[in-house]
Amino acid sequence: MQSFSIGQFSLEHWKSLTDEAQTNLRLGEFTEAVMGYGQALMEAQKLIDDLSLSAFYEHSARLYKTACYNLAQACLYQGEPDAAFHYHQLAHVQIQQFADKQALTERTRFCALQVLDSTIVTLLEHYQNSPLSNQKKYADALISEHVFYMQKHENKNLPEDLQEAPCGQCADCQMNASHNSTLH
Repeated sequence: MQSFSIGQFSLEHWKSLTDEAQTNLRLGEFTEAVMGYGQALMEAQKLIDDLSLSAFYEHSARLYKTACYNLAQACLYQGEPDAAFHYHQLAHVQIQQFADKQALTERTRFCALQVLDSTIVTLLEHYQNSPLSNQKKYADALISEHVFYMQKHENKNLPEDLQEAPCGQCADCQMNASHNSTLH
């Protein structure tokens, strides 16, 4: 069986695809803009799939989200809100999977977790603005899932003063790993 190579990620190529798509969008050439943004998304996918690059590049998740959100915006301009929502969901799910990768540096993981905070807001806005009556249960489920997911990552997405204290009770306690104790 032969392996298939899709090539390496190129930030310059991603930028040129994005710039061209943005020009097409401004000119009202929506089909061309969607195609260009789609190619930029494929380029961004290469980045998050290649952990030898993305694990050390703290902007990996943000770049992927930007590619998805640009594509979603172009879909909205074409009057396709369901397609736009699909790309917002794609960003959220792919970045969750990316943030779970063990090979990431702590900085890259932290940045990915922060990006997830913005993707959930976009998804919740969609549910809030939806005319369908059952959207509240989807929003509630998404919030619960996000809280659970972030707890799994020790709420590293939050500023330090909002992260749970080691003892779970006070704000000023400190863990002393060498003595296996907590100082209050």
